[in-house]
Amino acid sequence: MFRQYLQQSLYHLRENPVITWVSLLGTALSICMIMVVVITLRARIVDCAPEVNRSRTLYVPNMTARPKTATDGGMNSRMSVQTGRECFKALTMPEAVTLYTDVDKVRASLPAGDKLTADMRQVDSDFWHIFHFRFLDGKPFSEADFQSALPRTVISATVARRLFGRTEGVAGQHLQLNHVDYQVVGVVADVSMLAADSYAQVWIPYTTGTAEANTWGFNLMGPMHAAILAKSPADFPAIREECERLRQRYNDAQPEYGVFYLGQPDTQFTHLYRTWAEVPDMSSVVMRYVAVLLILLIVPAINLSGMTHSRMRKRMAEIGVRKAFGATGVELLRQVFVENLLLTILAGLIGLALSYGATFLLNGFLFGTSANAYLAGETTLTAGQLLSPWVFLAAFFFCLLMNLLSSGLPAWRASRMNIVEAINQKE
Repeated sequence: MFRQYLQQSLYHLRENPVITWVSLLGTALSICMIMVVVITLRARIVDCAPEVNRSRTLYVPNMTARPKTATDGGMNSRMSVQTGRECFKALTMPEAVTLYTDVDKVRASLPAGDKLTADMRQVDSDFWHIFHFRFLDGKPFSEADFQSALPRTVISATVARRLFGRTEGVAGQHLQLNHVDYQVVGVVADVSMLAADSYAQVWIPYTTGTAEANTWGFNLMGPMHAAILAKSPADFPAIREECERLRQRYNDAQPEYGVFYLGQPDTQFTHLYRTWAEVPDMSSVVMRYVAVLLILLIVPAINLSGMTHSRMRKRMAEIGVRKAFGATGVELLRQVFVENLLLTILAGLIGLALSYGATFLLNGFLFGTSANAYLAGETTLTAGQLLSPWVFLAAFFFCLLMNLLSSGLPAWRASRMNIVEAINQKE
């Protein structure tokens, strides 16, 4: 029976090729646009290597230092190593806390060989616990290396290939970073710039770099970010309370100025939209996304529904004939369902393929930002960032529902009409 319905549906779709293709492409484009929006957002907020712990990580990218008696103004910047250690590394509730700098340019070279300009980040040993990299050779530098300020470095596969011509057997080799000798302890797979908090091409202990000496604002401000890995997202409120207690204790020890968190630590979603001293209005951000998705769903669906409704009205005579030959209302509605299911499946597959194609073709437009414009990496996407089955299914079933309503209602009304009236296309 289903095969018969399928054959009849294919026949009716071929019978009106213009309307069929317009409906098909309209539904496909609607699903495509929704998926592009979702992929663009997912690339920055879902757990994906090396930032596999985004869902249970809190971030403190910047803060304000001002006189303790003032209520506004002050210096907006990153924190110093001292501030990071006193306010965040001293936390007892999290699983781990890491301090790390922004990405800077560094000259990487061999003593008598190739050289290149790479993106370098200064980190601590806990960085490798919170962010999970795929090591192709060697391992990360240890806590002992970090505390001893030994010149150790982890490099990306691209840097390893360009300097050493390979990615294996590189651990133990030496290179120079801004003319300072470092020993390579590990090689990791290239990291996408979309992993904004872990991306680099070269990672060194900040105890061997300039991070500790680079301070200002009474030694409160500096180049450091903090990332706090909770054992569970349920611990976020308690961790924020402990952060506040440590901040107050730290400020009590300062003579004039104190630090203020500006509503931080942030979740990954809030962290994405925070800009310096401005506290993001996340409710309005969410509403904007909801509004965009609704527009992308409803506007095409309304137009397509009108076309589908018109097509079904023209088929009322056919429905009347089928009723005259004994077809029941349930059989007529079942055929309409199969026809629309087939149309929506084809449109969904086309829309999904178009969304992936658009994401790759428009990669620079969708993911290029001023923050990574000067970096040397790529904004590559992982399978986990591309695949969003629940969102795809939600868009698919919404389009199917709209198509069913626009075609099913006329078919249902025709199935209840007098046979003669249906054949004469009268209501």
